[in-house]
Amino acid sequence: MDESITPRRFVEAFTYDIPKHWLPGNEVVSSLLNAYTVLVPANEAFYIRTLNACLPRITDASLRKRCQAFIRQEAQHGVAHKRYWENLDAQGYAYRGFERIVDRAIFKTMDRWAPLWLRASLVSCVEHINAYLGYEFLSQAMLEGADPRVKDLMEWHFAEEIEHRAVAFDLLQAISPSYPVRLAGAATTAALFYLLMTGLAVALLVQDGAFWRRATLRQAAAHLGSNHHMGRRTIRHLWNYLRPGFHPSQLGGDDLAAAVLARQVAARPPVVVAMAAKAE
Repeated sequence: MDESITPRRFVEAFTYDIPKHWLPGNEVVSSLLNAYTVLVPANEAFYIRTLNACLPRITDASLRKRCQAFIRQEAQHGVAHKRYWENLDAQGYAYRGFERIVDRAIFKTMDRWAPLWLRASLVSCVEHINAYLGYEFLSQAMLEGADPRVKDLMEWHFAEEIEHRAVAFDLLQAISPSYPVRLAGAATTAALFYLLMTGLAVALLVQDGAFWRRATLRQAAAHLGSNHHMGRRTIRHLWNYLRPGFHPSQLGGDDLAAAVLARQVAARPPVVVAMAAKAE
């Protein structure tokens, strides 16, 4: 599953000719993932700070090694998505104020006031969300026909989320394994994640003047229901996380992730490159 986690850099270049709605005919999914990319850097920085704070409590050498590889992967996700922001700026989107408020009011406040067990539980749940989003987007080929540069970015990120999907959960079990802790983190995380991503996606669609179009409403209905079924699938994935016997390995998707990463490494020029091992 994720016993071997390889940190990689996303090296593909972005240019400013990427269209606003880079998934043709689907402004809703384009806007949802544009919102996702805005939220990634602050999210990833919070994960990294939380795991670094937990590391002194981890005595298992294998888990420590996996946590350190997880941190290096998440750092690269933040770097790559922030590079993509330059395209959003060039397209005239207003989002940076929202991103700063979220970072200060939520993540930095959590750092200051939330106990470490709660922060670890938040990271465990949001990593499950990232992994099942990756699984659904890759298994359903939702990005087929997308601008190849953004498709590569999203698929690389999703594949690595599948690859390291059990790290944060195993860390939580090591430092605070009680079920109420998992439940508290899940309730907080799921509400915040979907509120923030949906709210920002709506704001981006409003800026485009596309929010109230019938086509937009049809796309949203298809994404949640008739086409991608993400409404019921999301509920099922979140419910699975709440089951007492849950473990992220049950999600699957290893072959999907491995195929994406192998293709991107083998591309000429490569899309991603493996990073050298970090000295202990």
